[in-house]
Amino acid sequence: MPDSQPHADHPNQQHPDSQQRPIGHGNHRHGNHRHGVHSHGVMSGFIVRPYDLLVGGLLMRSAYTAMAGMLAGLVPTNGTVVDVGTGPGRLPLLLAQRRPDVIVIGVDPSADMLERARRRADGSAAVQFVRTGSESLPLEDASVDVVISSLSSHHWEDRTAALAEQVRVLKPSGRFWLFDLRSHVAADTRATVVRSGLALLDEPSPLGRGTRRRFEMIAAVKAPESGR
Repeated sequence: MPDSQPHADHPNQQHPDSQQRPIGHGNHRHGNHRHGVHSHGVMSGFIVRPYDLLVGGLLMRSAYTAMAGMLAGLVPTNGTVVDVGTGPGRLPLLLAQRRPDVIVIGVDPSADMLERARRRADGSAAVQFVRTGSESLPLEDASVDVVISSLSSHHWEDRTAALAEQVRVLKPSGRFWLFDLRSHVAADTRATVVRSGLALLDEPSPLGRGTRRRFEMIAAVKAPESGR
């Protein structure tokens, strides 16, 4: 594993065994980041706080709880989970509370979102937050047990590249979940997931009935023999 650590603005406290974590180095593409605007999928400035309070704290609270509960029952012991487009970091922290043995890494291109996530983590060593885009994850090949994203895929600058990168970091037989509003999921997303090297799974959504009607869930697994 490379010795260099990923670029992370104001990194939160590292896990005691951080040298064993799968984080390596990678090329980071942060996109355009103009204060107070939502540009190329990067939220910054004044919109961050109301987004966190309204979407994360109210509209998505039960959904994040359900996702964390699902992951807590499926991630292997001492496994690694990456939350792509973590925003203010609510899902990683919920999972870390349920599974303190699991390494949880939240990535997001927005420095303002991650500042809020680290403030919420309050120095916790259970999670790491890294500033990077979905198309450039500073993680080793086949180093992650689970990749999950929620309300994130419609922000990805290059969906094909983002999915290929997430498949790259997944271990053989690693699990993939994508949750997003049905109105925001492109018609060919499932086909793109398959082309990226994943096999789709037919499994029930953990979300409540009302939320399920609004959200698309794509569940998939990386084939054991996949060389990607």
